[in-house]
Amino acid sequence: MATDYRGASSPRWYDFDAFRYVFAANAIVTLYSLFELAVSVWDISRSATLFPEVLQVWFDFGHDQVFAYMLLSAGSAGTELAKTLKGSEACKEETAFCLQADIAVALGFAGFLFIGFSCLLSGFRVACFIIRGSRSHL
Repeated sequence: MATDYRGASSPRWYDFDAFRYVFAANAIVTLYSLFELAVSVWDISRSATLFPEVLQVWFDFGHDQVFAYMLLSAGSAGTELAKTLKGSEACKEETAFCLQADIAVALGFAGFLFIGFSCLLSGFRVACFIIRGSRSHL
């Protein structure tokens, strides 16, 4: 969506609030995912969590939940705007813009699926921590 440079007459993604929300939500979740990747590497390499274990478990679970819902709501807003634009002049004149918008929204939903899977794993870690006192089920 951000790479659409078609000319001055072409619609821009930042002219639409829903697409700005899609872009911002995907950027925030990308930064969070990179942070979690770094924390996981730290955890594996040092055999210790970055935060105390109880805080780490709830931090991961809570943030996974919040960011999953944020991606879902951004994808829903983007889908509605993309559907509305399909019937307008913007998509009849500039089909590439609408195609890129559809792809960006679809990739946001794909990101939601991955964060949703991460929610399941972090929820399992929370359950293990509550039941066994450790985030590992082993």
